[in-house]
Amino acid sequence: MDEPSKDATVEAQDTKSPHFIRITSHGKMQNWVSFALNFFEKQPQGTLILHTLPSGFDHLINGSTDRAEVKVEPLSSKSDRGADLASRLISVVEIIKREYVKTLASSKSSRLIGLHQYNEIGCLEDLEPSKQKSQVTEEERTADILQALEGKNFLKQKQSPYMKITLSMEPLVELVDKGATYQAPLRRYLSKSAKARAKKKVAKLAEGDSAMAVD
Repeated sequence: MDEPSKDATVEAQDTKSPHFIRITSHGKMQNWVSFALNFFEKQPQGTLILHTLPSGFDHLINGSTDRAEVKVEPLSSKSDRGADLASRLISVVEIIKREYVKTLASSKSSRLIGLHQYNEIGCLEDLEPSKQKSQVTEEERTADILQALEGKNFLKQKQSPYMKITLSMEPLVELVDKGATYQAPLRRYLSKSAKARAKKKVAKLAEGDSAMAVD
């Protein structure tokens, strides 16, 4: 998914499956933010993954081996392309987190924290090592070995960095176990009157649950 349209809806999305947004250099940040806020409003149990992987590598975001039959966009030769997209991704995520906390206040929600954030970075070459190795010819491999034996120059390294950030209303401890870095949710400031209303709302919900259990 590149850029959600302004009319995009998420009612049909499977709540058990994460939803993906690809951050590009030409997409509109406002559309991504609007979609994310709508997503969490419709699916509070959902998981949203924003990433900078090029088109055609979506299957690798979950570690799947089933590659989609789509044309892979060639990576730019500029070394700062990955850094630029990562910077844009981080900006989008920060806006989403701030706006989400604002929606909690405007909707008078009893929730006091924002979205949990999990960051992961890597290189495309590491995602498909077998594919990368198979593309290297025997002549290129021999030349690299000879160059390494000479000890005059370092081998040329080709790296295509990517970044992905997972947002969720609930903690996802398994991502930390896999190496992701965690950022705690933003906390929502409540006035004394707002805190009192929130406590009453929580108590009312608890009473309703107790009544249903008795019935």
